[in-house]
Amino acid sequence: MRTSLRAGVVLGLIAALSVVAVAQEIPLPPLPDYGVSSSEIGAVPPPGGSEVQSPRFPDYDELPRPLLTDLTLPGAFAGLGLETQSLPAEQAEDIVGAPEFFRLGPYPVSDVDLLSDALRSAGLLDTLGIDVFGWVEGGYTGASTRPGLLSVQPRLNRFGDEFLLNEIGLVIDRPLRQDRFDVGFFVRYFAGANAATGQPLGGIGGRNPDPRFSQDFRDLYLSFHLPILTERGLDFKIGRMNTIIGYNGFLAPYRPFYSNDYQFFYAQDGAFTGFLANLHVTDRLDVWSGMTMGANTFFTLRSEDSYCYIGQVNYWLTDERRTRLTGSVYAGPDAIFAAPGLNGDFVTMVELRLQQNWSEKLTQVIQNNMGWDRNTPVGTGSFYGIYTQFMYHLAPKFDVNFRADWFSDPEGTRTGFDTEYFALTLGTNWHPNRILEVRPEIRGDFAGEPAFGGGGAPGGNFSQLTGGVSFLVKY
Repeated sequence: MRTSLRAGVVLGLIAALSVVAVAQEIPLPPLPDYGVSSSEIGAVPPPGGSEVQSPRFPDYDELPRPLLTDLTLPGAFAGLGLETQSLPAEQAEDIVGAPEFFRLGPYPVSDVDLLSDALRSAGLLDTLGIDVFGWVEGGYTGASTRPGLLSVQPRLNRFGDEFLLNEIGLVIDRPLRQDRFDVGFFVRYFAGANAATGQPLGGIGGRNPDPRFSQDFRDLYLSFHLPILTERGLDFKIGRMNTIIGYNGFLAPYRPFYSNDYQFFYAQDGAFTGFLANLHVTDRLDVWSGMTMGANTFFTLRSEDSYCYIGQVNYWLTDERRTRLTGSVYAGPDAIFAAPGLNGDFVTMVELRLQQNWSEKLTQVIQNNMGWDRNTPVGTGSFYGIYTQFMYHLAPKFDVNFRADWFSDPEGTRTGFDTEYFALTLGTNWHPNRILEVRPEIRGDFAGEPAFGGGGAPGGNFSQLTGGVSFLVKY
């Protein structure tokens, strides 16, 4: 077990270092000709202007990707940046003109504007600077194990041979301006089977929700931009908010697959109550630091002393934003969930992540999570994971995604089984217009112990094959 663990970590580090080394030698791709000039797009006024307006993009059918918010930033037309289907892209939604560079692929849910345009036509949003948008996701998963609730994985599509209404989401957002002191807010409500999976302590869905349907405020916070310390200033949030850890998001528009990786469910906390400060040190360097009240709470403590520290550093190696390095730490009592009855008294989790934009069409992510939970019933509980994920934009309206995922739970404190796991997932994303995404996938999971099963039973199989498809409608 220890040999395979060391081998996995070493291979992951070697892969990450090789990606960085090669990335610096690859020339920048030429800008594709989409037949749209910068004058047709419209530029954002520079900082200090009297009025900031979001640019209006060409129709999706005319241009297969949304063009970005701030064309004055260095490298804005290098075809590089954050994928729309990612947690980092989700974090950028509450910033006016955030440098979330455009990408090929699905249209960002925050830019679909069907609901916002309807409200604007009634004169309700123009003077308030508020965005309103949402989505609905449902899907089906077939499993080689028994039907019903699946053991260990996959998550979030955790019921085999069953159609689920996964999410109904609604967002009301007042993004922060970055050129002066400003106050914003973010309200993200969602309901469905995924809300039951991520039900917080003290949340509106109750302590024992229906496993197939519940509700939750995923985000409910105030935000402030303070023009202090650096030229780009500091952003501060306080309230209930989504985590900053991990690349794949919890919510449907912010993950490329229907299912999610092992680290997402067993080594991260999806959301919390607390505060976060983001210092924009430079155009390429952001430093997050904050406090939480423990794993997945809604304005209450997870335990008597579950005050936890969370921090993150994000750094783009160049102005062209080809390579992004991320390091995170999360530490404190009850910071991350353990398997039932195997909780310790202090969790320390470290995350290392590399995002490499090889070209305008191909993005790779390598993510490694390592954690330790002190004084569990079996001693110090450790957990380790690494995955690599590729997102390739094969055609303007069709993507191919691949993920290879390894996770080790040597004391069984995360999954309930003291074993290692390996998974391969192949999926596609057909997005014929800005509203609809269809995401079929096939996935194989393998374990050193009989950890997989259905019907709510605790395991029984060394492997499991699942096939699923989700339908995501954005408005």
